[in-house]
This record gives sequence, C-alpha cells and structure tokens, in this order.
Amino acid sequence: MTQDQAEILVDRLKNACVFHRFDEPGVYLEYARIIAQYDYDRMKAAIDEIIEEDSRNVPAISLLIKKYKGTSNAPKGQVEVKSDEYCAVCDDKGFVLMKEKQSDTGLTYEFVLYCPFCPVGRSWAYDGRNISDKKHRSPYYVPPVTEYFGDEGIQALREANMKKRRENIDVKRPVEKAVQSIGKEIPDGWQYDTIGDLPF
Repeated sequence: MTQDQAEILVDRLKNACVFHRFDEPGVYLEYARIIAQYDYDRMKAAIDEIIEEDSRNVPAISLLIKKYKGTSNAPKGQVEVKSDEYCAVCDDKGFVLMKEKQSDTGLTYEFVLYCPFCPVGRSWAYDGRNISDKKHRSPYYVPPVTEYFGDEGIQALREANMKKRRENIDVKRPVEKAVQSIGKEIPDGWQYDTIGDLPF
C-alpha cells in the first residue's frame, strides 16, 4: 500500500477509537510506517474487525499485524481455520477418532479421520504419499471419514453428535420448574397505590 493509504487507515483508527496516543511524537508515524508494509484491503478488513470488537482503545501494532495475518490464536505461521456453521459429522473438531483392534497382536490403536464436510476438517487433510518433494515423501496420510463410512455411517455420526449437543444444551439451560421452585410466592397483602401518597 502507499503511504497515503496507510495514513488514511491510521486516521481511521484515530477517529474511531476513543483513547489513542497519536498526538504523542512519533506514534502516528510509526503506525503509518508499519501499516504501509501490508496490503491495503486486508489491513482495512483487519481494522474493521478490531473496531467492531473494541472501539475504545487503539490496538497495539502487534495486534494489528496478528489480525491482518489471521493468526490471533494459532501458532506462528499458521492460519486459524473456523467453520461458519456447526458441523454435526465431526462436532466442529475437524476430525473423528477411530479405534481399531489389530487381529494379530490384539492391541487397540487409535487413528484419525479428517472431516471433508467443513473447513476445519479439510485443514486436517494430509497425504505424505503425494508430496511434490520426492525426498520427503512418506507412507503416512490422514484419510477422510468418507473412506471408512458410507452414507449410513456418516448419518449415524451426525445423529449421535446432534443428540450429544442437544443434551449439553439442555444441561446448560435450567429447567423451568427448578427455576420456579427457587422463588417464593408473594402473599396477597397490603399494596400501595404508586400514584397516591406513599406512607413513607
């Protein structure tokens, strides 16, 4: 982005946030210098998000950069992937853990299947057999849920996860009778007319 565009974004931060230090020497120029290193549209979107979250204080430069990269909670260099809607197949985890008993040893092993139905699940997809660098190829891969389950199995996963989710929601919401049993009934008694004179 150009320096003028960077200054437009800094002015936007200055005008949108209640508390800022842009009047102190060097602060305005430092923000403009750092912001100018990035793409205008993406930085503008990051600033929009920050202003929606908290328009009280101007964020630190490091927070602006984290928002820009989309790595607020993810490890360095990784983009945090989120689903827009709840995925009932994987329960928003992105993967399904499977247990399989080996017939020859009798040991039970746990392995991962990624969910191809949501963005979080697709981020877990890995196939070491198809790496472009032949030197680093490996026989390891994470198969999709659809490789092990047919339509009936996937529907059963959906139903089980939805049932578990409903139970969790029901536990979190207090039952109406329990709420009513906490309170006391107010006996019919003396009532004051708020329009007229009160005795106190």
